[in-house]
This record gives sequence, C-alpha cells and structure tokens, in this order.
Amino acid sequence: MNIRRFGLLSLLLTLAVTSALGQTQYRRFTRTPYYTGPNDPERGKVRGTLKLGETVIIELPGDTGDTDLKPGVVPDPNVTPPRGSRPGGPFEIEGIKPGDWVAIKIIDVVPGPYGYSNNHSAVRGPLRVLTPVKDGMVHFPPDFVVPIRPMIGVIHLQPAAALPFNIWDSGGNLDFNSVRAGSTVYIRAQRYGGMLTLGDAHAYMSDGELTGTGVEIDVTVTLKVERASGFPNGGVVVETADRWYTAGIGATWEDAVKVAWAEMVTLVSHLYKTNAEHANLIVGTIGDTVPGYAAGTIFHRGFQRPSYITCQIAIPKSLRRTGKPYQP
Repeated sequence: MNIRRFGLLSLLLTLAVTSALGQTQYRRFTRTPYYTGPNDPERGKVRGTLKLGETVIIELPGDTGDTDLKPGVVPDPNVTPPRGSRPGGPFEIEGIKPGDWVAIKIIDVVPGPYGYSNNHSAVRGPLRVLTPVKDGMVHFPPDFVVPIRPMIGVIHLQPAAALPFNIWDSGGNLDFNSVRAGSTVYIRAQRYGGMLTLGDAHAYMSDGELTGTGVEIDVTVTLKVERASGFPNGGVVVETADRWYTAGIGATWEDAVKVAWAEMVTLVSHLYKTNAEHANLIVGTIGDTVPGYAAGTIFHRGFQRPSYITCQIAIPKSLRRTGKPYQP
C-alpha cells in the first residue's frame, strides 16, 4: 500500500474514532492540590489563565465545608476534616480589560456522586442530609428521586472596589437556575483579566433556594469565555436557548424586582430598538419574575442580620417586531 495513502487513511480513522468517542482534550483544572492549612500562601492566588475562545474543564468543590462526602461519612465540617481544595477561581482571562463584556458560555455541568441537602424551614432548625446522585437522579430519604437539574450559584468577575460579595453588577452569589448547561452569562469586567470565580453549585436547587441551600455538591464544569459586544445594562445578563434574563438584588423582594425590571426595560430597548415606554409595556405584561435566593431573613429567628434577595426577570426570545402596527 502507498505509504502516503496509508497515512491519510490512518489520520481519517483516528479523527473518526476521536469524533465518535468524544475524546476532545481540554485543559482541566482539578480540585487538587489541596491547601496545607489556613496560612497556605497559595490561598487567594490566581488559579489559572483562560484564553478567549478556549474551552476548559474546571472542577468545583461543593458548598459542603469542602468535605469528602460518601456513605458512612457525616457531612459536617466539624466532624469530617475539610479537604481544603482549590476554589473555583479566580481565573485571569487573557486580553480582558476594565469595561469589556465577557461572555461565559456554560457547556456542561456534571455533579459528583454525593452531596447534601439541608432539612430546614421557618419553623425548624437545620439538619444536613446526605444526598446521593446516581444515574442522573437525585435520591432523597426515604425513597424519593427526581432528575438532576445542575446549576451554578456563584458566578462573578472581581469588582474594582472592596464592596460586599453580592454587588450585582459584577455577579456574585446570585443562585439563578438559568446559570446552567447551555446558557451564556454576560458580565462587564471591572479589572484587568476579569478574574472569574465560580462555585456554590447544586445538583438541584429550587427557584428561591428556600432552605438557603440546594443539593450542595462537587461539580465539573465545562465552559468557554469570549469577549462580547455587551449591553447598556449595569448588571448581569443571562441568555438561554429561549429566554433573556436580567438580574436584581436588594434587601427585600420588592427592591430586587425593581432592579431587575429596570434592567430588562434597558435590555428590551436595546435588543428591539424601541423606546423605554414601549419596552416597559412589554416587560410589565409578559416578563416572568423568577426568584434566585428568596428566603431572606426567614431563618434569622428575629435577629436582624444582613441579608438579601435575588431575582431575575425573563423575556421569551419568541418576542418579535413585525415592522408595522396592528391593522384590524
């Protein structure tokens, strides 16, 4: 056989096998190495550098006190020594400067085998419950199951000012179920490199995160970051296959809705090239208000500690303009 022909056939076969098996190799950032202690000099340092347009895999430790969860292990950081594994960031993004909009495309979110849920309510204290995930199902005691709905609760770029964690315009602990596989999160950078951090992932979380937790679990996230043309909005914008979302945060539900509403009026005006009056009619009539974290101070038992509410307003992409007003 002609050597050149054999080499071509071999290459084609290799490409076909690689395609069939999905063996594309991406850079992977693992949970290890673990920290050596609270004074480890690696704490707080940049975890890695991401290139624009590059797909990477990032392992995120769950919000479990960073303990290894498995049968027979009590999911309590006071009982089980923490792993102290690397957090979900910060990651520097090459070429990003303050004012740039960053598109974070969530390609996949795969939960680990064990997490925990919190049996908590307004009338009882918290009790952590080991919550396995197997064959795409979340298993609750004694025998309840539900298909997984993985999402990422924390996604943000580092703010320019030393303000509280949830500052809305650069992201934060938003707890939006829209931040899932297939969605794109748009955030405007405030620092050189953007400094992306992710975390607080769940195998399933209610809209509203009623207990203050979902199924807290380790996840493996596949994502790609790109520069985006951006929006006139001040805060985070999320795009899914069928919806646009804007974000709001406030001390109360009403405060959060006001912010998300104003943001969606801005977004509709921009996307559909219309004025604020027409955009407001659309938002107020067909916009869906979706809670992020909605429990607020419900678990504070009368003690007035700082809290917050997050929400989104969603508009369907099926909304369109015909180019001519209605004629009877």
